Amino acid sequence: MKYNELKIKVGKSELEPVQAILIENGFVSMMIDDPDDARDIMEHPDTYKYDYLNDEIASDLERMPVITLYFEDNEEGDAEMGRAASLLSGRAEAIMRCSAGDDSEWLYKWQEFFKPSRVGERIVVKPSWEDYQAEPGDLVIEMDPGMAFGSGLHGTTSMCIKGLERILGGTSDAAGSGPCKVLDVGCGTGILAIAAALLGAEECLGIDIDPDAVRVAQENIEKNHLADKITAQYGDLTEGVDYKADIVVANLMADLVIRLSPAAYRHVNDEGWYITSGILDIKEEIVSRAIEDAGFVIKDVLSDGEWRAIIARKETNAI
Repeated sequence: MKYNELKIKVGKSELEPVQAILIENGFVSMMIDDPDDARDIMEHPDTYKYDYLNDEIASDLERMPVITLYFEDNEEGDAEMGRAASLLSGRAEAIMRCSAGDDSEWLYKWQEFFKPSRVGERIVVKPSWEDYQAEPGDLVIEMDPGMAFGSGLHGTTSMCIKGLERILGGTSDAAGSGPCKVLDVGCGTGILAIAAALLGAEECLGIDIDPDAVRVAQENIEKNHLADKITAQYGDLTEGVDYKADIVVANLMADLVIRLSPAAYRHVNDEGWYITSGILDIKEEIVSRAIEDAGFVIKDVLSDGEWRAIIARKETNAI
């Protein structure tokens, strides 16, 4: 499919607010080129085991983040591109329209850089085109990220997986002996629901507002032979969803986590868990307050650079 690109250069402090503006206005198919991601990879070479890091990448770490939106190469797509550009007047450092490309080219570039990576104690993510020799105890997720967010490479995703490992893996008082249901809000590629199922969850529901993400998630669920345990569906957070879970996990952004928290409390069973990530350190306090105001008790906060993940519990004896 032919498409056009709108590249939006933003300051670091504006990256999350601009993403929130775009998502709230229906622009959900985007790619985030944040130099901090490359910095994290370079600072943790043993974790990522990438073989393409070089001096050119190292010298590129100080540039500004870029958000890229994709639009169909037609009249309707041009109108939507103009609407997105007008929304960000005064918020972006630069906005550049790019000529048409082909989405197969974008997917091919992903294949150059997406390698097997360990994203938790036991979870390893590998693309279908890469071989990986699993170590004892490894739980391997095979997935191709497509154009949806959530390959497991970003710290926000890996912290969610670490939280799931704690709860489902029996490394905290969270682990229960009975069946466990998981609700993954903003499921992206489905990686968190897949990880939860591999870790022992009996049933998982993934929700995403991006139809492309839902499609990619369904493909990854089938690729990992978990269609009997996981369902992915279209939705705006939990609106219209009738589902009670033992764990609600949401790798979103601070503003969306705040908005989601009261609904998450209603959707989680007593003594259940709420794992959230995508929270910048400067937003940790306000998000923590919103989670506590919703009724949860915060049990731990994980850190990865400037990113935070909050693990909270619905304790009935704390009410």
